[in-house]
Amino acid sequence: MRFTRAEDVRSMALFLNENLSIGLDLGKVEFIRSYGSRSRAYARTFSLPSQWRYVLNTDKLYVIEVISEKFDRLSCEDKAYVVIHELMHIPTKMTGGLRNHSYAGFRRIRALLKKANLSSICRPAYP
Repeated sequence: MRFTRAEDVRSMALFLNENLSIGLDLGKVEFIRSYGSRSRAYARTFSLPSQWRYVLNTDKLYVIEVISEKFDRLSCEDKAYVVIHELMHIPTKMTGGLRNHSYAGFRRIRALLKKANLSSICRPAYP
């Protein structure tokens, strides 16, 4: 499976959230893809302010943006790392804020990757 569409990134996030017991309600997270960004980042997480939630009439609290030019070139394991990293920015209580990189969870992403059974979603390109 190649993760090229926003729905595919959502599927990977759902798998990792459930498999690693991260405990987020991903129904409140919107996944988008961007093209043409000059950012050095592979992905970004944004909090959707209450004013925008009201105007857009949505219950989404967070937006995870995947930057296609960078993200698409990654291996499946690296994509999983990036998705876990972005999910770590979202607090478990999902109050609308974001965690910064000093949160202890960022230091255990590699351990979480080893714990996840990525073989079910990361298949070799050529069988």
